Order: sequence, then C-alpha cells, then structure tokens
Amino acid sequence: MAPPPRRRLPAAQREKQVLDAAVRVFSRDGFHDASMDTVADEAGLSKPMVYTHGGGSKEELLRRCIRRESDRLLESVSGAAAGAPADAEVRLHRGLRAFFASVTTHRDGWSVLYRQARTGALADEVHAARTRIVDRVAQLLAAELVVPEGVDPATVTTPIAAALAGAAEGLADWAGDGGDPDDLASTLMALVWPGLALLRS
Repeated sequence: MAPPPRRRLPAAQREKQVLDAAVRVFSRDGFHDASMDTVADEAGLSKPMVYTHGGGSKEELLRRCIRRESDRLLESVSGAAAGAPADAEVRLHRGLRAFFASVTTHRDGWSVLYRQARTGALADEVHAARTRIVDRVAQLLAAELVVPEGVDPATVTTPIAAALAGAAEGLADWAGDGGDPDDLASTLMALVWPGLALLRS
C-alpha cells in the first residue's frame, strides 16, 4: 500500500517550520558549525525546501531568524506595556516581565540574538534589532520623564533606555533557563525604579 501523499502546507506555515528548526540549530551549533543539512533534518524537510523557504542561503536564514525573534520580543514588551494601567511603575514592571517571559519561553531564540549572532557578518542585523527595542523603550519613557524645555527628549530617554535594555539582557543571560519572569522583573525594578522615580519628579 502506497503511503498517503504529503499534505501541502501554506508557504507561511512552511517558512515557520524552517525558521523554528533553524533557530534550534543555530542556538545549539552556532552559525559557523550549523549546516543547511542539519536544519533540513531538524525540520523534517528536504534541503531544497529549506533553501526555498529560508531565503536561499544560510546567512539569509539566520538573518530571518534574527528578525523574527527580535520582532517577537518587541511585540511582547510593547503589548504588555501598552495594555497596562496608567501607573508608570506598573507599566514598566509588566514590560520587564513580558521581556523575561519571552526570553524564558523562547530560549533558543534568545540564544541566537544574544550569543550566536552578536559578532560576525550579521552583527549589524542584531545591532539594528536591539536599536529598535531601545527606541521603543525610549518612547515609553518619554511620556514619564521630565525633559528640560528645549531639549530633545531622545537625548534624555535613549541613554536610559539603552541602560535598562542592557541590564535586562544581562540579567536574562545570568538567569539562564531557570529564571522566573516575575522575580527577574521585580529584581530589576528594585534596582532601576528609585532612579527613574527621581527623573520623573
């Protein structure tokens, strides 16, 4: 009896299948040691299918992984902060908790962003992704911080947003797989909120 024909998946679903597998492989093996054959095995697809739905090269596949993981992280933080109550402290705590929850849930994706791709040919892609996150945090802070008249708000909020993002990244990396998002968010809040509260007055 012949096996049933393989079900044809929509292109978007097939691309997700390839990216999911690639993130796991890049996280485990690193960019240089990863191969398209390994990604194909991980995805349960043929190598030509991986090339078709992954952008045509290993470098482009990693680029797409970086963009997807950074978009996921940014959407998670933005959604949590935007949907929180008007109280700034609550909004910041929820944004940080969403960041740590996303990192914990998608640990392979975080590894690709934070470790595997920070140097080399795609370092510019990681830098651009991080800049988007810092810019979004700066926008959220702009509504809360007191900026002297005549001063560009970005010159005040962007350095603070960069410091906050860096602290969150370091804490997430230190916590590894065992970090609790609520505990990590509360720890960072205890560190940064007193200073931010002063800047808001």
